[in-house]
Amino acid sequence: MNKIQAFIEYVKEAKAELDKVIFPTKTEVKQSFISVTVMVTAVTLFLSLVDLIMSGILKVVL
Repeated sequence: MNKIQAFIEYVKEAKAELDKVIFPTKTEVKQSFISVTVMVTAVTLFLSLVDLIMSGILKVVL
Protein backbone atom coordinates (compact mmCIF):
# COMPACT_ATOMS: atom_id res chain seq x y z
CA MET A 1 0.00 0.00 0.00
CA ASN A 2 1.52 3.30 -0.99
CA LYS A 3 1.40 6.50 1.03
CA ILE A 4 -1.59 7.98 -0.79
CA GLN A 5 -3.70 4.88 -0.23
CA ALA A 6 -2.61 4.78 3.40
CA PHE A 7 -3.65 8.42 3.83
CA ILE A 8 -7.02 7.79 2.18
CA GLU A 9 -7.61 4.82 4.49
CA TYR A 10 -6.66 6.98 7.49
CA VAL A 11 -9.16 9.67 6.49
CA LYS A 12 -11.92 7.07 6.01
CA GLU A 13 -11.23 5.58 9.45
CA ALA A 14 -11.13 9.02 11.05
CA LYS A 15 -14.50 9.91 9.50
CA ALA A 16 -15.97 6.60 10.69
CA GLU A 17 -14.81 7.38 14.24
CA LEU A 18 -16.23 10.91 14.09
CA ASP A 19 -19.59 9.50 13.02
CA LYS A 20 -19.68 7.60 16.35
CA VAL A 21 -19.25 10.78 18.42
CA ILE A 22 -22.34 12.19 20.10
CA PHE A 23 -21.96 15.94 20.36
CA PRO A 24 -23.85 17.84 23.08
CA THR A 25 -26.95 19.79 22.18
CA LYS A 26 -27.22 23.56 22.54
CA THR A 27 -29.28 23.15 25.69
CA GLU A 28 -26.73 20.81 27.27
CA VAL A 29 -23.92 23.24 26.49
CA LYS A 30 -25.87 26.14 28.03
CA GLN A 31 -26.68 24.13 31.16
CA SER A 32 -23.07 23.03 31.57
CA PHE A 33 -21.82 26.59 31.06
CA ILE A 34 -24.19 27.95 33.68
CA SER A 35 -23.30 25.18 36.16
CA VAL A 36 -19.58 25.74 35.75
CA THR A 37 -19.94 29.52 36.02
CA VAL A 38 -22.01 29.24 39.21
CA MET A 39 -19.58 26.78 40.81
CA VAL A 40 -16.50 28.83 39.91
CA THR A 41 -18.14 31.95 41.32
CA ALA A 42 -19.12 30.15 44.54
CA VAL A 43 -15.64 28.72 45.06
CA THR A 44 -14.07 32.11 44.30
CA LEU A 45 -16.28 33.85 46.86
CA PHE A 46 -15.59 31.15 49.47
CA LEU A 47 -11.82 31.34 48.99
CA SER A 48 -11.94 35.15 49.08
CA LEU A 49 -13.82 35.00 52.37
CA VAL A 50 -11.34 32.51 53.83
CA ASP A 51 -8.45 34.73 52.68
CA LEU A 52 -10.05 37.79 54.25
CA ILE A 53 -10.59 35.98 57.56
CA MET A 54 -7.05 34.56 57.60
CA SER A 55 -5.58 37.99 56.80
CA GLY A 56 -7.53 39.50 59.70
CA ILE A 57 -6.32 36.79 62.06
CA LEU A 58 -2.70 37.27 60.98
CA LYS A 59 -2.96 41.07 61.47
CA VAL A 60 -4.23 40.53 65.01
CA VAL A 61 -1.59 37.91 65.87
CA LEU A 62 1.34 39.72 64.29
